[in-house]
Amino acid sequence: MKIIYVISILLLLTICVSAQDTTVVINQTVETTKADKKKNIWFGPKFGMDISHFSYNAGDLQNDLSGNYQFGLLARFGKKLYLQPEIMYATYKSATYATDSTRLNYLKIPLMLGWRIINLGILSVHLKGGPQFSFQLADKDKLIPNSKKLSWQLGAGVDLLGFITTDLRYTLQPRKSIAEQIDGFDPNSTGLNLTVGLKLR
Repeated sequence: MKIIYVISILLLLTICVSAQDTTVVINQTVETTKADKKKNIWFGPKFGMDISHFSYNAGDLQNDLSGNYQFGLLARFGKKLYLQPEIMYATYKSATYATDSTRLNYLKIPLMLGWRIINLGILSVHLKGGPQFSFQLADKDKLIPNSKKLSWQLGAGVDLLGFITTDLRYTLQPRKSIAEQIDGFDPNSTGLNLTVGLKLR
């Protein structure tokens, strides 16, 4: 877990330094202050899961959540068009034998570019897309050499009450066009990721 703590601290320090920068430009109509800049920066916790298959059964959803989950931190820079880097610790149950289970742990770093397309005040809708870097972790949460993987995600979400943010993202399959992935979409292996986070200052 040490590497997660280090990266999390570096992310928070970057946000604090950015928030402390003050740029004042006076040209009759333009004035940017620290307070104005701070309005465009948020950070907070995030929790989610990968949706392995569609089901309306509460028991199936509970099994999915117990089998795989992820948590971490998000940061957002900007309002209508914004950059959202994240650090997520993800764990997956790969197999179960009686009382023993095998888990795979990953450190995920999505770097999303977002665009708010609808803003109704207490509710807004956004689109997102960008790369995600994944690193497999060993038993003691150390990075496994040569385990880095790059994938691309597209998705949409809703922000509620100004501080709750939700996302539903699809991980693109390599070497397949968007049309091929739509035609071959499998509800039993969705490639979807659902997350909920808080935007704090």
